[in-house]
Amino acid sequence: MSDYLYKDPEKTKTDHPDSAIRLAAVVHRFRVPQPTTRKVSFFDAFYTTGKDAKTRRHMKQADEARRLLHEACCASKVSAERVMECAQRYEPLINTILLSCQIQPEQARLDEKLVFEWVSGVEASTQAQAFASEAILYDLCMTVATTGLGQALLATENSIAGDFAASSRAYAIAAGVWAFLSDDLLPKWIAKGSSVDATKLPSECHGAMAKALCLLFQTNGQQMAVATLLMKPGTPNYSLLAKLCLGVQQQLDGFIALLRREAFDSMQRLDKDFMTLVALQIAVHEGLTLYFQARACWENQEYGLAIAFLSEAGIAMKTRSSIASRGVPDVNRVVALKAIQPDLEGFRNHIQFLLSCWEHDNQSVFFEAVPQSVPSGKKLADGHCMNKKTLFELQPIEPVLLKLPDGALQRSDSDLARELQEQLNFGRN
Repeated sequence: MSDYLYKDPEKTKTDHPDSAIRLAAVVHRFRVPQPTTRKVSFFDAFYTTGKDAKTRRHMKQADEARRLLHEACCASKVSAERVMECAQRYEPLINTILLSCQIQPEQARLDEKLVFEWVSGVEASTQAQAFASEAILYDLCMTVATTGLGQALLATENSIAGDFAASSRAYAIAAGVWAFLSDDLLPKWIAKGSSVDATKLPSECHGAMAKALCLLFQTNGQQMAVATLLMKPGTPNYSLLAKLCLGVQQQLDGFIALLRREAFDSMQRLDKDFMTLVALQIAVHEGLTLYFQARACWENQEYGLAIAFLSEAGIAMKTRSSIASRGVPDVNRVVALKAIQPDLEGFRNHIQFLLSCWEHDNQSVFFEAVPQSVPSGKKLADGHCMNKKTLFELQPIEPVLLKLPDGALQRSDSDLARELQEQLNFGRN
């Protein structure tokens, strides 16, 4: 969750308040995945087949890069920039090893087993566990996922600092990474033909979860676009803001629907506070949509309709009475969300103050009839979805030489088949 503290002392009481900006920009702060301390040495594992000088250098570089990635991800204070730098350094090194094994399968014999262990960055921290696999592709997938969650962490830090434009760009990059995982890298793993038990992998390695995270980060980027518009001097385009906020609401609804439909088991592993925050974001953006529609109507001199919209915005922003009712979740029941309470109260108070001002002006000057409720035909049916994502691709690589000593290839076909399954192991966990 963002705890951005921007305040503008020059705003008048009837302008949109700073609390609206902060509420529009509330997002979840994900952790980055963590490789465990379990020893992984490519130099030792490929000691026999990797005697070529270039191959030896590559294996040493991969070992060092993975060590630095572990340090960056497990630091007491994680730096998004450092995590991404280390992940991007390690990615082509591990991918080169994978490619070298794929195109030289008879030579890809290990002196010792490689086992990769990672702790998820998206699952609830209270039940975090290490997931192990011998698949080199698993290590590559989690490295790419680390880049994606590192970008999301950078986006969150930028939003806290008030740089919403930079945050929006970082979310677009994060969305592109997760689209690549969902559409390209993870399907390649499944396409290897052997069964992959999703329960024994982090949620980052589930195709449906990757697809959902792509949608979530696109939506978070749109939230930052809303905040950027609200930060600009002068009167914003309230009609556009209403469409953007409705788009956020609809995309978050789609995110939840996608999880329930395609990734229900992974959804159960997520932090319950995160799911409450998503429910809050949906309710808040419903209220913001109605609020901005009200302001657009007032600007268009539809005073009665504006008052009806604003009144309904106030209702949408109330604390809900039950989990199935309309309104905002009770943030006082969730320790991680209590920091949002002052902004919720501030925005509610602003709506009531603005409503009293408009009602006074209408009763004194305009004398327009105020409908008891907003006519259904006046409400926006569809929001605007920006769907921003930046194309992500793996860095170009070339294989390194793997070579068994002379005579080592004299073994049975069954031995070869067993070794390839056990050593490369693209599917067994």
